Amino acid sequence: MKTRFVAPVLALVAIGVPCAVTSQTVVARDEDPVRDSGPVGALLPGDVIDVQIWREETLSGQFAVDESGTVVLPLIGARNVAGVSAQDLRDELASAYAEFLNNPSINVKLLRRITVAGEVRVPGLYTVDATVSIADLIAQAGGLNIDADADKITLFREGQRFELDLNGATVVGQAGIRSGDRVSVGQRSWLSRNFPSVVGIMSIVSNVILIARR
Repeated sequence: MKTRFVAPVLALVAIGVPCAVTSQTVVARDEDPVRDSGPVGALLPGDVIDVQIWREETLSGQFAVDESGTVVLPLIGARNVAGVSAQDLRDELASAYAEFLNNPSINVKLLRRITVAGEVRVPGLYTVDATVSIADLIAQAGGLNIDADADKITLFREGQRFELDLNGATVVGQAGIRSGDRVSVGQRSWLSRNFPSVVGIMSIVSNVILIARR
């Protein structure tokens, strides 16, 4: 009598039951709610600007953009940079510093401060160039764990959750990922992670059923 219930039980196991259900709101991909941060390289509050001026170490360094979009730079003071690209800022700074320096050579990089979590080897806060790929961002966090699903990337921002439809080549800036965001890599399905064990159990149960029918 008991053997007739084995197949249904295994069927439930094979499809990954039980599974957890969360109450967090998931925003549909087609609403594209996160890709509203302007062109790749546009400065946003919370970003960090890496400014390197040749032979001017005291003027070079990394400077944070505050919540109003303002950055304070040595010698030239506060400047509103919200929405400005790294290239345009470089030109602007070259002109501003030309009043104090002779033909200044300036290099500017836009950095975003992003928390990487979930199924990565070294979760944490990382400062990365906005033009790097998602794969590079994850690589900075030590790469994926063995149970990771690279197709399950979730972004958390200000209490909201967004499912991102990305691939590894997608650029951080193009994906609309901002400073302060948390990017979490999901886990593979229960069946995918436990498939060898499930196959082994099914094989054992199948043999038991065959013996019981003899």
